[in-house]
Amino acid sequence: MKLGKQINPTLSGRLVRWLASLSLGVLGCLCLGVFFSVKINLESQQDLRLEKLSTAIQHLFEETPAHLQPGTLEHDLEDLLKINRDLHLKLLDRLGEARFISTPSAWPLKARFLSLALPEEASRTDFAVAELALDTAPDEAILDRLAAILWGAALIGSAAITVGGYLLVYFGLTPIRTLAEQTRCLAILSLDKRLETEGIPAELQVLVDQFNDLLNRLEKAYQQLEGFNADVAHELRTPLANIIASSELALRSNDKDENLRDCIGSNLEEMHRLSGIVNDMLFLSQADRGAKARRMPVQSLAQLCMEVADYYEAVLIESDLQWSIEGDASGPFDAALLRRILSNLLNNAARYADHGSAILIRITPEADGQLKLSVINQGEPIPAASLPHIFDRFFRVDTSRRHSHQNHGLGLAIVSAIARMHDGEAFAKSADGETEIGVRLAC
Repeated sequence: MKLGKQINPTLSGRLVRWLASLSLGVLGCLCLGVFFSVKINLESQQDLRLEKLSTAIQHLFEETPAHLQPGTLEHDLEDLLKINRDLHLKLLDRLGEARFISTPSAWPLKARFLSLALPEEASRTDFAVAELALDTAPDEAILDRLAAILWGAALIGSAAITVGGYLLVYFGLTPIRTLAEQTRCLAILSLDKRLETEGIPAELQVLVDQFNDLLNRLEKAYQQLEGFNADVAHELRTPLANIIASSELALRSNDKDENLRDCIGSNLEEMHRLSGIVNDMLFLSQADRGAKARRMPVQSLAQLCMEVADYYEAVLIESDLQWSIEGDASGPFDAALLRRILSNLLNNAARYADHGSAILIRITPEADGQLKLSVINQGEPIPAASLPHIFDRFFRVDTSRRHSHQNHGLGLAIVSAIARMHDGEAFAKSADGETEIGVRLAC
């Protein structure tokens, strides 16, 4: 059985429900407070009336002369109770038999009772105990009406507050609906558009600014992706075209053995180049996914740099370049990745350094615990507009791609990726005929 899609409650619905619950709770508590306050006041008045009547009855018994008959006392009691028709009196003799002195109406079903012992003067009338009853039915009717009025007022007030709250929430959330409509209009083909900030409340200004910043980063990433795709297509198209052309020439040639050998050798060279591009792209992909360097203790970075420079000695001698190492340091690094950094930096420096100049490998421990490793060469400086982009993939300062057979534009991007894997960053400076490119690594 396929379950239906769960509908999440809206923000306005939540606010209105909470406002309705809060208003009903507050008004309900106020109404309960008023109700019990009135009830306690009525009960205190009832107790006060019973106490006053009991005092008056005791006073009558005390003041009754000895020569008066019980009939006279009963007459006085009836006169007293006629003034308070909601009060009832029941007298009990010594045997516990009841004798009603005043019964203006039937004995009340809802009443407050008070029993009192009669003074010794009542012995001549054979009365021992008096029971007083105050009819509370009128007061309880008042309380019932008051309760109905209060609950009605609470419900009506809550309903009014809920309706007013709904209107306030609806109009208060108008900027959010406006933003939602603007975001709905954004599409992948209109990444240059941004959310309007005019008239936006201060509470939403931060959200709008962050969303616009996200769009800026998304537009930049999309543009980089488009450029990356174009660069990948260009880099792969050239070796593939070479492979296809050499294969077609080999098939058309009459001298099969020699042409096939040349064709296979040429194709193998191009396929090695393709393999290098693919491997470099896979490495960059792993770095982008957060891969970290496998750190092991390195006793001497100068020794490691010397090993890499010795490997490139033939290339440096061919370009009549001298090289030297300045400084040394030790620490936990991924030695294989550091060799790759130095290899790419030396290869880049040898390609663009002036003929007969010197290349300097500089190792500088910094005060903040980081290590600076850079390669400095003498030559034509990198244009200021290109300097921030030299670590981008497939970026070349030489836009003609005339060195594309030697370099596919991923070397410095790999340098930057390895720096990030060491929790560091790549940097580049170029001025006054000197170019320094390197990395800062966290030790």
